[in-house]
Amino acid sequence: MSVGNINSVKDFVIFSFPGLQSHYYGLVSAILFLVYVFTLMGNAVFFTAFVMTKSLQRPVYYFIINLVVCDVLFSTATLPKIISRYWFQDGT
Repeated sequence: MSVGNINSVKDFVIFSFPGLQSHYYGLVSAILFLVYVFTLMGNAVFFTAFVMTKSLQRPVYYFIINLVVCDVLFSTATLPKIISRYWFQDGT
């Protein structure tokens, strides 16, 4: 019995925006950094409101807090990698 198509992915690399000219790296990094900061600040507002307000601590609002936590984790995992790709570009 022959084995069919078997693939395995060991690495995941974010290539950012292919074809971007090098003199735009600083601008793109600054914009993505602002997006990251505003994402963290906006989610912090929702999380603080949830913790401080007893009427929001009901099962309906746990779904929203779950989305807030997922957004923070996803943003923290992806945006800094993309920003560092532009900021520490080695000319390749």
